[in-house]
Amino acid sequence: MFMILAHHFIVHNGYDVLKLPLGPERIFFQLVMAGGGKVGVVIFFSISAWFFLDKEQTIKSNLKRVWIMERELLFWSLILVTFYLVFDRTDLGAKLMVKSVMPLSMGVWWYATDYAIFLALLPFLAKGLKALGREYPLALAATVLVIRGLTSFIPGMIKINDGLFGFIYLFILISAYKWYMKAFTTKQVWLTTGIGLGFFLLYTCASITLSLLGHDMGIYITGDWRLPVIMVGFGMFLLFGRVTFHNRAINQIAQSAFAVYLITEYAVSEKLLWVRLFNLQNLYQQPLAILQILGILLAIYAACTLIDFIRQALFAVTIDRRRGHWFELLWDKVSIRVHNHSRTPMTDSSDTQAR
Repeated sequence: MFMILAHHFIVHNGYDVLKLPLGPERIFFQLVMAGGGKVGVVIFFSISAWFFLDKEQTIKSNLKRVWIMERELLFWSLILVTFYLVFDRTDLGAKLMVKSVMPLSMGVWWYATDYAIFLALLPFLAKGLKALGREYPLALAATVLVIRGLTSFIPGMIKINDGLFGFIYLFILISAYKWYMKAFTTKQVWLTTGIGLGFFLLYTCASITLSLLGHDMGIYITGDWRLPVIMVGFGMFLLFGRVTFHNRAINQIAQSAFAVYLITEYAVSEKLLWVRLFNLQNLYQQPLAILQILGILLAIYAACTLIDFIRQALFAVTIDRRRGHWFELLWDKVSIRVHNHSRTPMTDSSDTQAR
């Protein structure tokens, strides 16, 4: 999540990184910080997808996940809109205030909305892929790799900028690997990650060359769902998964990672943090600018985590005492009504007319 936070610092900043003079700082901002965020999204989603594949997915279990996620979204959207309404209305518009009442359905946070739709589709997607047997899921993975993976190297070709389709694309690849392929050795994982990083460096050199010729542009290959991004992100996920390490404090911090995203990616927070408070134009000329910026981001991450600890404690003594209980009650009520309706015999129209 820190990689994603660093990415947001660059892409949402009030000062365009391409306006910086070409040098080590700009390359670091574009390659490591902006590009690393896309890798972070792949890692973040891969963690969920990997564990989804370990057990059968049902409509009820996934809608319950959406329900539980919506509680956190609603909590933070209402807290944030109230905070900015009281203390800083500069960038708070009426539209965002209305959207904050229904954050999931109104798309206040793109990742949460697309992820919720993915969860709703997951039972059908997982069962469908399982029902195809071994041959067709592998063929499907190869097909999407050719259609999207290989074409992602060439500017102007097919694009997947939509988060939902990106999730489905990545899930197809991960499911084919986990269900039907022999696990990569550590050497193969390092090789996959290294090749992805090699393409990063190759396109970075191309970007530098174009800049020297007067054509300033981003590093193309670090865009959404491009093959090197997936190679590096999934490779890093597999490498971390092979490290056996358990620490209660780290697990507690990890539980607040999503809250860091929600707090800092709220539209008004973006303006406050990246345009007004920590504008790149005011920071990049400072001594040890990169270390200063990373320190600022680390401080923001720590502050958001500490704030979310309060939310976790509040939830623990309130709605999490019987986690998902209201959903269970609603599900049972709806299930009974649907069951009763399905058992109601159809009335023949001729009988009705005879009466």
